[in-house]
Amino acid sequence: MEQFIHYLIEFFQEWGVLGLLIVAFTESSVFIIPPDALLIPLSLIEPSKAILFAIYTTVASVLGGIVGYYLGKGIGKPLLHKITTENVISKAENLYHQYGMGAIIIAGFTPIPYKVFTILSGVVEMKMSSFVIGSLIGRGARFLLVAIVIMLFGENATTLIQEYGSIATLIIGLLFIIVFVIVKRKKAS
Repeated sequence: MEQFIHYLIEFFQEWGVLGLLIVAFTESSVFIIPPDALLIPLSLIEPSKAILFAIYTTVASVLGGIVGYYLGKGIGKPLLHKITTENVISKAENLYHQYGMGAIIIAGFTPIPYKVFTILSGVVEMKMSSFVIGSLIGRGARFLLVAIVIMLFGENATTLIQEYGSIATLIIGLLFIIVFVIVKRKKAS
């Protein structure tokens, strides 16, 4: 399977930006390759365009996420019942209803495939505007962070992302949670 994924990455890399757009779009709903696998090499080849590539990746990912959302809305619950319990589904629904957009923002940074969250967003019938805005913020911040690291560190960025990417993701995720909780509490006051 690993060889097949490597082959697909090479295949889409040959397509350049179009390959990046296809992978970013499909990864948000059905595909297995994370967009970073194309965003990083393309940005290393043309660091001056890294931010532009990150924006393209974000837009394609969010559009693909909308497809995942509607898949979740249409057939997601029966699919979820085949892979998990009603109790787990109920807990996930409660988290989405409690944290709304914050849940999808954090999801944009996790190493868990984004399609899991896009489909779940449709299952729990998250408000579409919250889903899109949260996806733009979460995915945009993630891909822009990758682009900025590449612009600042060039070839060394790959090592930094591999070694510290999980820690950076955790820290940024925690910051988003803290900001979200503060904003939510201020609105409730």
